[in-house]
Amino acid sequence: MHTHSTLEFALVGLLQQQAQSGYDLRKTFANTAMRHYSDSPGSIYPALRRLEARGWIAVEVQQTGAEADRRGRTVYGLTAEGRTALVGWLERPVTRDDLIWRSPELMLRFAFMDGNVPRSTTLQFLEQFDMALGAYVAELRADFERDSFERPLDTGLLAFQVGIEGMEAQLDWARRTRDRLAEKER
Repeated sequence: MHTHSTLEFALVGLLQQQAQSGYDLRKTFANTAMRHYSDSPGSIYPALRRLEARGWIAVEVQQTGAEADRRGRTVYGLTAEGRTALVGWLERPVTRDDLIWRSPELMLRFAFMDGNVPRSTTLQFLEQFDMALGAYVAELRADFERDSFERPLDTGLLAFQVGIEGMEAQLDWARRTRDRLAEKER
């Protein structure tokens, strides 16, 4: 089974919003909250070539009158196959492994949901996120309480605590967001 990178899905999600050049995509990665993805041509353009070879994007070279003799601007647009792949990625269930190893990918999926999947799918995503993260946080909190009882408080234990508190904040956000979106549906 072939796996696709988060960068590839980030590109597909951006191209679902509008056709763009590689330079435009690189600027988005460099100048937005998506900056943790590489804006390097050595990452972006090979990923675009893989998406084109897969049939998920189409390439168009745009030329304007005076520039007809020069190389045109290459613009990438999403195909029907790319949209199907994007929706399939957005609809994947939230797993414990996702929470532990791919938390930024989960937030990227959430960011691209509006306009691509029904609101019920977004609410289901948030419910799965809540259940999986709630169970994981409860386990971590129990481990922390046991460890803080059994050993002296040290920087390692305090770092563990801040990690748990960060996840608790995410859990609170997911619950509030789910409730806000559900209220809008009524």
